[in-house]
Amino acid sequence: MSTDSAALHYDTIARAIAFVRARPRHTPPSGAVAEALGLDLGQWQQVLAEWAGIKPERFLHCLGRAYARERLSPTPERLPERDAGDPAPSDLARAVPLTWEPMPPASGRTVALGHGLAATPFGDALLAWTTRGVCHLAFRCRDEAALLVELRSLWSAAALVRDDAHAHRLAQRIFPSRAPFTPVAAATGASGPAEAANPAPGGVHLILRGTPFQVRVWSALMRIPPGRLMSYRQLATLLGMPAAPRSVGSAIAANTLGYLVPCHRLIRADGDAGEFRWGRERKLAMLAWEAT
Repeated sequence: MSTDSAALHYDTIARAIAFVRARPRHTPPSGAVAEALGLDLGQWQQVLAEWAGIKPERFLHCLGRAYARERLSPTPERLPERDAGDPAPSDLARAVPLTWEPMPPASGRTVALGHGLAATPFGDALLAWTTRGVCHLAFRCRDEAALLVELRSLWSAAALVRDDAHAHRLAQRIFPSRAPFTPVAAATGASGPAEAANPAPGGVHLILRGTPFQVRVWSALMRIPPGRLMSYRQLATLLGMPAAPRSVGSAIAANTLGYLVPCHRLIRADGDAGEFRWGRERKLAMLAWEAT
């Protein structure tokens, strides 16, 4: 299913999640969800099939704490080694290569920054990029003007160039037909050749603009495989900071590369989804999307 087709249904998906979340003690049946959306059950099944290839019962299961606890990684001794380019055999045909490089916060202020609005399976998003790679992906929670204000505040001295067509092409690459991301390499620095912007053919290259500690946290997040979850405390422990989960949380909150740096894969230990910069409904939608 194309990104454009899936994007048409996000508002309906978000309303369905809000309806279910308002009834935490008893998950409503699929028919009740469809009725609340003004659809018959067949239409609701079609929406879910086009959005994520998921059945109504599976979708509802993915919204609950029981599912989240199922997907929580048992406390591992280290993060999965997914950044060396080794997708599982079953993932090879649909894996999207993801690479990245760090950029200090004080760098890149005078660069030309392309940006544009594009449809995604999780609503409209503002994307921004340099000649080296994608540096910003923020989902629209309010109006487009608010997204642009945030982008300008983060890149105050950059020359912004609007290019919605390129943003659309990037969205097609980031959200292809049901393909998860597989990190394949972490660049050693920001001093490589300009043509390294997309070193993995058909993949996506990211610019992680932050402090060394923030980049360390973000790169750790990208090593959590799609479909797996981790608690905030587990991540802090694996980063060697079990007594400083707030520092880790601050780095997570500073992430401006939604979905690509998958902070949505972090939940509370009891299975509660927890907070999310772009809204809980969107976070749960991402978890259901990846569950397929």
